[in-house]
Amino acid sequence: MTLSSFAQLAARLATADADMRLAQEAILEKACQMIEDEAKGAIGNYKYGWPQLAESTQQERVAQGYSANEPLLRTGQLRDSIGHVVVSSKEAFIGTNDPIAPYQEFGTSKIPPRPFLGGALAASEGKIERMAARMVEGAMFHGGPNYHELREILHVAKEVWRELKDTFDRAVDDGDESR
Repeated sequence: MTLSSFAQLAARLATADADMRLAQEAILEKACQMIEDEAKGAIGNYKYGWPQLAESTQQERVAQGYSANEPLLRTGQLRDSIGHVVVSSKEAFIGTNDPIAPYQEFGTSKIPPRPFLGGALAASEGKIERMAARMVEGAMFHGGPNYHELREILHVAKEVWRELKDTFDRAVDDGDESR
C-alpha cells in the first residue's frame, strides 16, 4: 500500500495497532495451548528427566492394575485436569485443580518433584518465542484482518472520491459553458 497522505498514514498506524492487539491475544492463546499440550504430553513418561518411580511404587501400581512405570499417570485424571484460561490480552492461567498436582509438581518429603507444568513451560519457551515472532511480523508487515479491511475501505473511498471529483469537474465545466 502506498501512503499518499498523512490521513492514510494515521489510518495505517491505527489499524497496525489494532492488528498488534489482535496478534497479542492470539499469541497468548496459542502459547497457553502449547504449554497445556506439552504438560499433558509429559504425564506418563520421563520426558523431563524425572527420577524413576520407586520399586515399591511400581509394585503398588501393578497390584492396582496400572502399568508399572508411567509417572503421574494412573487414571488420566491429572493429565485431563490440565487446562488454561485467557483472561485478557495480557493475562492467562495454565494449571490444574487436581489436589495431587502440587505434591507431584513440587514434591514432598517422600515424593521427588516431577514438575510437569514447570517442565512444560521451560520446554515450550523457544517454540513460543518463534511463534510469537512470526505472528508479530505478520501483523506488522503483512497486515492483519484490520489492515485488509482498511485497504478495502480506502479503495472504495478512492473510487467515491474520483466519482465526486468527476461530477464536480463536469458541473464546473457546464457552468463555464453557460456564460
